[in-house]
Order: sequence, then C-alpha cells, then structure tokens
Amino acid sequence: MRAPLSSSSSAPRPAAHRALLSMLIAALCLFVNPALALVGSGGVCFDSCSYTLRAPRFNDTQSYNGTMPAKSKLIASCESRLHITSLYLCADLHCDLTHRVAGLSDLNHTCQTYMNSSLPPFEILANYSSEEIAGLRRLTQEESVETTVLNEVVLPADSFYQIWADTLDSVEYTYGYHYRYGLYVIVFWFIVIAVGLGSRLISAIGNLQKREYNPRNTPSIYHASALWLKRYITVPATFGYRCSQNLGWCTIPPRVQSLTILAFIIVNIFFCVHGYIIFPDTCMWRYVADRTGIISFANFPIIWLFGMRNNLLMWVTGWDFGTYNNFHRWVARVATVQAVIHSVGYVVLVFDDGDWAYFMSWWKVMFWWAGWFATFGMVALLVASVYWMRRKQYELFLILHILLSILTLITMLGHVSIFKGEYDILFWVPFYSWIGDRVLRMARTLSFNLRFWNTFALASYDANSNIIRLSIPYSTSFYEPKPGTYYYLHVLSDKCFWESHPFTMACTTTNMHVQRKSSCEQTPLLVAGEQDQEPMSEVALEPKRGEPSMTFLIRPYDSFTARLREDAAAAWPRPARLRVLVEGPYGHTQPFNQFDDLLFIVGGSGVVVPVAHLAELTKAGSRARSIKIIWAVRELSFAVDVLRQDFEDAFDSGKLSVDIYVTQHSLASNAVRPNDWPEQVRLLHGRPDVREEVQDAATGAGKASLAVVACGPAVMADSARKSVVEMLDRGWSRIEYFQESFNW
Repeated sequence: MRAPLSSSSSAPRPAAHRALLSMLIAALCLFVNPALALVGSGGVCFDSCSYTLRAPRFNDTQSYNGTMPAKSKLIASCESRLHITSLYLCADLHCDLTHRVAGLSDLNHTCQTYMNSSLPPFEILANYSSEEIAGLRRLTQEESVETTVLNEVVLPADSFYQIWADTLDSVEYTYGYHYRYGLYVIVFWFIVIAVGLGSRLISAIGNLQKREYNPRNTPSIYHASALWLKRYITVPATFGYRCSQNLGWCTIPPRVQSLTILAFIIVNIFFCVHGYIIFPDTCMWRYVADRTGIISFANFPIIWLFGMRNNLLMWVTGWDFGTYNNFHRWVARVATVQAVIHSVGYVVLVFDDGDWAYFMSWWKVMFWWAGWFATFGMVALLVASVYWMRRKQYELFLILHILLSILTLITMLGHVSIFKGEYDILFWVPFYSWIGDRVLRMARTLSFNLRFWNTFALASYDANSNIIRLSIPYSTSFYEPKPGTYYYLHVLSDKCFWESHPFTMACTTTNMHVQRKSSCEQTPLLVAGEQDQEPMSEVALEPKRGEPSMTFLIRPYDSFTARLREDAAAAWPRPARLRVLVEGPYGHTQPFNQFDDLLFIVGGSGVVVPVAHLAELTKAGSRARSIKIIWAVRELSFAVDVLRQDFEDAFDSGKLSVDIYVTQHSLASNAVRPNDWPEQVRLLHGRPDVREEVQDAATGAGKASLAVVACGPAVMADSARKSVVEMLDRGWSRIEYFQESFNW
C-alpha cells in the first residue's frame, strides 16, 4: 500500500489528532460526491490549504455583517484579501511551483466566471518576512468552523493541514484506482479477443501452408507447444470429463473457457481489494463500496455485448454463441456480486452515521432507491438464469430476462444521475448495443424475405420416427443457405406467434437435386432424451419437387415444438401449411474439408451434421479419404427415413461408412437390417463404445489428420471429448475435436 503524503504521517498520532481525523473522514465517507472528492489540478497540497481555510469567516468582505456567514464561499475565496493572503502563504509553504500555479489558475478562472473578479498577483506576499510568517496565528481544526470570525491572516496548523493532506491523498490515490480498474476490466476482454483473433490467424496460416508432419518423428517447439495446448488447455473439460452434462443446476464450460473466466474473476477480486491507502480511521467501507460499484457498472457493456444474438466479435474470433454466452453469464455473476457488496457497503455507512429512521430517510432520495432496484434486478436475473430455468422454462426465462434487464439498465441510469453524466456512457453502450442487435435482427429477417409476413412452410410429422420435417422455401433469400447455419423461426399462425426458436438447417433442395448443407440440431429442445414409440412402419417417400427450400429436422418436446407437432399431425397424411417468419442465417461452417479422415459421433437428429457436409466431402478431388458415422438413434424408422431421403448417392464415393446403433430396447432386440440398405451401413444394437471408436479412428488415421465431430446427447459428447484428450496424451497431435451444439 502507498503511504500517506507526508513522512510525518507514519509517526503515531495523538488521540486528539485521530479523533479529528475520524470526524473528517466520516464526513467525507458519506456525504462527499466521489466525482467532487477527487483532487484538483493544484494537487493535494493546494486543496488541503483550501479546505483548511474554507469554514472560518474573514471579516474584510462586504457580505460580512458580524453575525452571519457569507452567502457564498466564493466571496471569501475571490474577494477577501485576508483569506486570499492566507491561501497564498499556505500554498507557498506546502506546494511546489507547478501545483501552486495550477491551483491558483483554476481558482482565478472560477472567480472570473462566477464572481466577475480576479485574484491579486502572488507578489502580495513580498512584504512578508520569514519572521512575520513564523509569527502568524496557526488555525487549528477546532477553530475551523463557521462560527469563527477572523480579522487577520492565518496559516493552518501543521497537524490540521496534515489531516487534510492525508485524507485527500488517500482520496486521490483510491479514486484514481477506481476509474483505472473500471477501465481495466474492459481492457481484459480486449486482450482475450486479441488472443482469440491471433489464434485464428495462426490457425489460418497453418491451414494455408498445408504442412504434412508427424510430431513423433519430427519434434519441434511449435508442434510440442500446439500438442500441449490441445492436450491440457483447449480440448479437455475443466475437470476431465463433465462439460456438456449439467452438474445440478449449472454447467461447467470447457477448460479454456473456465481458465479465462477464472482469470477474469481473479482480476476482478484484485481490482476490488487493491489500490487503497490504509491508515487509522480510513473510510474503507466507502472506498470498497465505490470501487465495487464502479467496476460492476463498468462490466455492463461486456454483459450486453456478449449476450447479443448479433455479436460482431463472433466473426472476429470464430468463437460460437455458446462461448460468448458462457462469458456473458459469468461477467454478469461477477458484476452482481460486486453490486451487492456496493449496496451493503452503503448500508453499513448509513447505519454508522444514524439509526433506522435515518436509514429509511434515504429511500426518499432517487439515486438511493434506484440503486437498490438495480441491485434487485441483477440478483433476480441471476436466480432466473439458472440452468434448470433456461432448459425447462425457456419462455419464462426469456420474458424475465428481458424485463429485468430493462429494469436494471434504467434504474442504473437513475442511480448514477447524481454524477451529471460522468458514467452515462456505461448506460448508452448497452442501450445502443441492444438497439443495434434489434436492427440487425430485422435486417436478417428482411434479407430472407422482404415480405417477411408472406413465407409459408410445409410441416409433416412421422409418429414412428418422432421427427418433424419442416420445409421452408428460400428463393426470396439474399443468401444461399450454407452448412452450419441456423435460423430463428416464428410460426405466425401459432397462438404464441411472438415466440422464436433457433433451428439448424438440415438440408436444401433445388427441384430434384439435393444439396446436403446442414448442421446439428443444436437447440436445447433437440438434445434431451426421446419418447418411447410404437413399432414403426416404413413411410412412403415422395420425390422433392418445387422451388428451392430448406429442410429442418425437429425433435418435438414441449411448448413450441409440441404445438408444431400438433399442427403437423392434424394435417396428416398431407403436410401442414404454416405461415412463418424466418430470421437468419446465423452460424458458420466448420472446416471439415481440411481433414484426411473424419469420425462423426452423433445421436438422434445430430445426424444432420455429417449429412450436411457429405456432398463436399465425397465429391471428386476432396481431401477426405475416410468418413465414418457412428449414429445412435432410438427409432429405426428415423434412420430409414434419413438414409433414403438425405444420403442419396454419398455411398458411391467409397469413402463413407455408417454404423447405426438402435438404442430403444424394445426395437433393438428385433431390429433387422433392411435389404435395400447399402453395404457400407451396419445396423447394431445398444449404445456405441465412444472411446473405442475414437481410438480405432486415430490408430487408422496414422500420420493423417483426423477430425472427431460430436453432436448428440451430453454423455456422448463428453465421452468423445475425453477420448480425444486420451489420444492427444498418447501423441496423436493431428487429431482435432469439434462439438456441434447450441448452448443457452
């Protein structure tokens, strides 16, 4: 900790000195506006002189009538020759030339602006000898009150001056760190984004070079470092296994995200506890309360930016929505804890200064109750955003999230209104981020169809496969649908037409031609377990005809998808015609075409991930030499449907093989491989051994590059991740792990 300004402050203070210091600090702690408490350009020395001479009245001004204090402190500061001379002598005694000139310049400007007068020249001190200065009256702290009337030039007593010097030095030092650390929490994320951008550029350069190497035979610092980073930082789960699976009412991010979040938490703790001058009776609660309040509010722009659907930083770093959403939640949690400490700190200060009635009187002040409403909103947001709420009560979560966010942001603007706009930028950045996100959402909707209300989808539901096929024409879209993209869909003909849910495109059709462009059904509605079904029968399939369209494979559960299933089933055997609003596309395509071998480990509707890229991976000239799909599915009829409609001629390349595991017990025991299935398709019973599949794929790849792609149940994804880490530990550095999932 930095010591107070004067070396004499380190010596033991007398009891009276400490008592006076306590009174002074108590007044500063509760009543001094932090924006005004900062030391002026004259520094601690000049302001200490000003404060020691502020309270007493000098009787040489016209406003002095012998009984009442001057109407304005500026009258004494600008017109009283006794006050001005006392200030000049104090500044000459305690300040260097730079601070003295700066302080007097500011005071002179104030006098000219508000009093239409100027300070006399500093040369008025020329007639004061050292002996005369030594003989001047020394003003003590007890005398520095408004009832004191002075008719002579005075100097503050050394002990009285030191009280103000210590206090203002502490204020200057502490509040300087307040603002500095408030800025640094934002700089932290700039550094994180810069690291992400740098990593992406390095990866892109490496892919362009297309170097072939075997790290076990040609070791190098670069290869060893890359392998170490993948093995211990970027790929593993935080604690070795659980990542996609929830742990109670929460989830644990991947290790690289957890380390980033941990660093952010440590940085925030350090910023909240460092940067104070500690001496007896320091108003620590005020300092800590202000520090945590400033840093909490400084985190607001990051919270809103990372939580936006149209986050431009996703384009910069290549990180997905789930990554930024994890950061969004943890920044919000840290900011909420800081807001609570800030609020509690001021409660302690109020009760230190008064009783319950005094505490209740503060609720008549707008900034006070607005701050408490903001704190309440943040805590309520935290409670309403737990994993269970996001997963099981998404619509309620969304409504509460929007309403409480608006409450928090508006009340924070009211809370900081006392600072006359000093902190308003921390309100306007989130506000304009939200407005910008809404504008971009509208732009994406219009880019799909300028007549956004006039898009119609065909929805069909097969009870045997328990899958909804939703076909939406895209001939009006400005963008050609691409693999990995997902869209937010409103069903305008639904009773809850305002609800929107993200669904990833399964494939596109252009007349009779199928372009396999898709990605995993990544929403939380599409990942949980499936309902038991009756034994299935094969479904007659018609050729795909008509205008270009996108197809979505949607697993129905409750709420939105349950109503969609009911609409589709009601029109059976014909598809239901639904009016929809489409917002998108979002997401990006993974670079699977840069790998020699690919292993897809998918469950249920996650099969659309490999189907998405089959056209690219199996075409002539493709780098891929082997593509294996491990698909766990409950309903055999679903597998039949997808193989017949979406795989088509992908098997002709000779690169593709598919192992289908039927996991529903009543079906698995009786499942028989259809005779018309390609030879590359195997029908198996039970659940796949993910670890063994990854090991076999890595061993078979040898020196070649291998991509392991997981999309499906959380247990399957976590097993795939852990298996990849095990192979990295055994030296297979050219193996990469991808997880296609959409996380709230």
